Amino acid sequence: MNRYSRGIFVSLFFVALAIVTGRNSYAQSTFETIYSFGKLPDGAQPHASLIIGPQGSLIGTTFLGGQEGYGTVFELSNPTGNAWTETVLYSFDGSIGAYLDANVIFGPGGALYGTTQGGGNGGGTIFELAPPSAPGGAWTETALFDFAGNIHADVNQPHGAVLFGADGLLYATAGGSGIDEYGGVVALTPPGVAGGTWKETTIIKFGTPLSAGGKPFGGLVSDGGHMYGAGWAGGLDCSAFFCGTVYELMSPSMQGSGWAVAAAHEFAGPPDDGGEPMATVTIASGGILFGTTWLGGSGTVCTITNVPGCGTVFQLTPPSEPGGIWAESLLYSFTGVDGDGAYPVSAVTVGPDGTIYGTTQYGGSANAGSPCSSYGVTGCGTVFELVPPAAPGGAWTENILHSFTGLDGDGSQPMAGLLISPSGVLYGTTEGGGTYGKGTVFAVRP
Repeated sequence: MNRYSRGIFVSLFFVALAIVTGRNSYAQSTFETIYSFGKLPDGAQPHASLIIGPQGSLIGTTFLGGQEGYGTVFELSNPTGNAWTETVLYSFDGSIGAYLDANVIFGPGGALYGTTQGGGNGGGTIFELAPPSAPGGAWTETALFDFAGNIHADVNQPHGAVLFGADGLLYATAGGSGIDEYGGVVALTPPGVAGGTWKETTIIKFGTPLSAGGKPFGGLVSDGGHMYGAGWAGGLDCSAFFCGTVYELMSPSMQGSGWAVAAAHEFAGPPDDGGEPMATVTIASGGILFGTTWLGGSGTVCTITNVPGCGTVFQLTPPSEPGGIWAESLLYSFTGVDGDGAYPVSAVTVGPDGTIYGTTQYGGSANAGSPCSSYGVTGCGTVFELVPPAAPGGAWTENILHSFTGLDGDGSQPMAGLLISPSGVLYGTTEGGGTYGKGTVFAVRP
């Protein structure tokens, strides 16, 4: 179940006034579609953000496509400064993974690590892609862990990226496959010898009470020995499945016993707060967390179930003393009208000057004939920036850097966050659109 499908899923099954808001406008920026996914064995429908590879290449994943149609890991290279060239590093066949919903990360020895939502035993996998011993050779995939395929498994179907902790363990979140299964966090201990078996430990299971959160569709981030993530479910009761949380994981070394989890923030829903975050949070200077919520805020035209609002961008400032209260600021509420975006399902990226960049899956300035509309909003999504106020306590200013149309080769419905290159160019993906209707990779220079 991809994140777009999850939007439909939660609306069927689980049926803010911003503290500071800025007027949205269209900034002067340069936009280019640098690659359109096409016919097999090419990948299709990328859902995840990109990472920087060797010599400035871009490495990403696709949810579908490849030789067997179960998704790919790909690399885009541009050594001559002209057209970008794609290489499929690996095509999944379902046996050791299928349907990639998150980006990969680099690990020891230049290997790539990631998750698949399905495949393996049926509940998804955590995998390793080892680079070839010689240039041009084949990458080798190993399933490090297979999640249970039971449709009512507590912890399976990972949607987020993996994280290597400071302790050398590999951490991943998984959302659970049933209505009453709320997911958890697993840790993989690497083998003591090359080629050995990784050991899996489920360190956290979300469940009743749901005050800490549940259904973690995004991955984890770490800071100072603590790890943070977002739970789509749990927290305060503002819908049939609650409003979600940002949660904090504390290791046994901090607790003197087992792992512990607590809510850093419980979302309260519209109109004054966001609701149901789909993506992980982003850590900035000083341990401040930034993120998006799929729903909530003060927007009035978005009508998914009984949690209205077009989504938000929020900030969480850590407490001055351990155990204190995190302070939330609602930086922006999307409106879905007058060219503004709606329904963000991805993490934000924070630039060197504090500007926040991100995408929305819907909204924007829809052209005539635009194929995208959902729950009261038209338009195929946006790339936006939020410029911080000139003085503390002032309003953040939103600028729309690009509105997707899904027409004439343009992409549509971005589901992933943005990568900032060393030169300041933003790179991202769209699930749909492009020359063949199977998604794109794009570049924006703010």
